[in-house]
Amino acid sequence: MKRNLAIDYLRSSVTMLVVAHHAALAYNTFSQYNPAHYMESTAPVVDTSRWMPLDWFVGWNEMFFMPLMFLISGLFTIPSIERKGAGSFLADRTKRLGIPFVIAVTVLGPLVYYPSWLSSDAVGQGDFLRHFFTDYWSGGPAWFLWVLLTFCGIVAVACRLFPDLMKKLSWSAPSARSLVIVFLAVSLLTTLPVRLFVLPAAWSKLAGPFVFQTWKLLLYFAWFLLGVALGGENLELSLSGNNLRPWPIWLVLGAFAYGGHGLLELRGAWFENTPAWLMSVILATLYSFCCTFVSLAALGLAHSFFQTARHLADNLTENAYGIYVFHYGFVTWIQFSLLTKPLPAALKFLITFFIALTASWLLTVLLRKTAASKVL
Repeated sequence: MKRNLAIDYLRSSVTMLVVAHHAALAYNTFSQYNPAHYMESTAPVVDTSRWMPLDWFVGWNEMFFMPLMFLISGLFTIPSIERKGAGSFLADRTKRLGIPFVIAVTVLGPLVYYPSWLSSDAVGQGDFLRHFFTDYWSGGPAWFLWVLLTFCGIVAVACRLFPDLMKKLSWSAPSARSLVIVFLAVSLLTTLPVRLFVLPAAWSKLAGPFVFQTWKLLLYFAWFLLGVALGGENLELSLSGNNLRPWPIWLVLGAFAYGGHGLLELRGAWFENTPAWLMSVILATLYSFCCTFVSLAALGLAHSFFQTARHLADNLTENAYGIYVFHYGFVTWIQFSLLTKPLPAALKFLITFFIALTASWLLTVLLRKTAASKVL
């Protein structure tokens, strides 16, 4: 498939958001560190210096950027299967996603959480690695890799067993209205029922490092399939400038939904007598509206502003995957090194973000000059 500059640059932009998101987690007002059980903390490193605007930034990201990443990942799935065949596609995805996942959970994971352990009560007991692998075993953001690989595997097997199925499911959105209706309907159908029974902060663990966000898993899979459907027909037509022209309006609507979601989460005196199930329904609805409108607005913004190739942006795009894989270790160690520094939280955040992004970018550039280029 012909390169889509807007999608490429949007993907690398979301990767930068991921780095900034993790850089901010040490400095939110709601962040908590549990020295007795460090892996139960809200983030590996939590500073005493806080900055409340980062709460809004983290909350905003949580509303849309992971579904958007799964959507983007699905866009080029069918063209890739048609070009390589289902078997070769799955083998390639296993190499590209599976190998970094294994490295992330066996090598990078301990490096990420070692600074957290150094601040915990467990540091006096020693034997960090044994307890990490037997009691906790987390790869941090690497959960995205194995979940995406699973989604790719499902689609590849479906294409192999039912060759015409994906063509029948391919969808070319005829208008902006159809994009909104379909995305919003899919989001509501995959979040409302789950939200009634699952807490939004809940994670599930299958075994070892195979964890996932429980209440959003169905949403992620649905958005991945939306990407598959759009990419399997006429992506240029579905995500054209005409279809995405209302993106400023969508962005405003998404912001209103985000604001309403935030106000309801505070649960002031006005909502004391509201049944828990009704509150869950309302929050899931507002989340779906925000996720849909902000994600579509991001696609529209990308198509409006990312029209000319730039060398630096191309380089970022080429190395975005490696940045995602490697950034978290740099983030936690920089945050840890800044714990005792008498600096404002905003400055610590900026330092962490800039160094982690630059270091993971440079590391990826260097590794892509070796045999690792086949994976990264």
